[in-house]
Amino acid sequence: MLTAEFVRLGVPRDYGEDYEGLRLVFEIRLYNPVQYVAYVLGIDGSVFTGGKQSPRMYYLGQARSLMLVQIPPKEYVATRIYLDLRHDDLESIEKLRAGENPRFTINLSTQFIACVPQQSLTPPQNCQYIPIGPCAQTLSLSLAPQPQQLYLIRCYIPLKDQRGNSLIEVDRDTWLDILSKLGFKHVRVIEVPAVTGVANGHAKAAIEHLDRAWELMSANYEEALNAARKALEELKSYAKDLGFVDGKGEIDFVKVYGASPDSDLVRGMDNIFRGLWALTNVGSHAGRSRLIKRADVEFVITTIYMLMKSMQENVKIQQPIS
Repeated sequence: MLTAEFVRLGVPRDYGEDYEGLRLVFEIRLYNPVQYVAYVLGIDGSVFTGGKQSPRMYYLGQARSLMLVQIPPKEYVATRIYLDLRHDDLESIEKLRAGENPRFTINLSTQFIACVPQQSLTPPQNCQYIPIGPCAQTLSLSLAPQPQQLYLIRCYIPLKDQRGNSLIEVDRDTWLDILSKLGFKHVRVIEVPAVTGVANGHAKAAIEHLDRAWELMSANYEEALNAARKALEELKSYAKDLGFVDGKGEIDFVKVYGASPDSDLVRGMDNIFRGLWALTNVGSHAGRSRLIKRADVEFVITTIYMLMKSMQENVKIQQPIS
């Protein structure tokens, strides 16, 4: 009966749709190989994910269609199925793919009605035919002669890629673009501190610049580093407004961590901040020549995220030293 072919993976906004949650869109093509029209009422798919390095498959949930589809005889029709996810589902995909292309398998269940000529009724093993009654003239668009019977048909079919493989592999860059559009970051564990006034504004601004840096990373490394530099500037202003700076206006990690000036912790965190400051100086020829790969820029952005998270947790328990 029907066959299904994977076309591409996207998100609702790729199709002009508004949706605030975490939703993947699998664009597929259905092919009707027989001589009568299939009116598809619904498509469900059990979606599993895995990685090249792991034989284990993780169940993500049920993908569902949101539209009716009419497929003429011997023709292909494009449609979409939608999969709603939780953040931990995306975390599982990231863990299993281990930096490589994510992989999916989808077992589809289709329900459709069709006017089937009685002489051609030979249900395949993967389909169930449920008789409804005589065909109405409006539904009888078969290329075959009468008599015809209207059936509700349920078929179970694997979704395959264009090469006929049931294991669907999505390009890594495509997947990273999807994560960006979903607003998901594997390291996005920062909460804006619950403080009032300008300090809260600087914290929000720092996160906004980091978000912008992540978006720019796919297109322009230099602009991404510029945005990361602005995040560091906002982080300094945030520390200043809370009283965690020294006489030169630099972040005082002694105050932030409540540790000795000679401790490895203070020296290490100060060196990390100064290193990030230097790496985000795109006016430096030396710095710019080093950061020529996406992984380099990812390192800078994610390190700033985690530095801010560490500072945020520690300033909650420290009192500024006058």
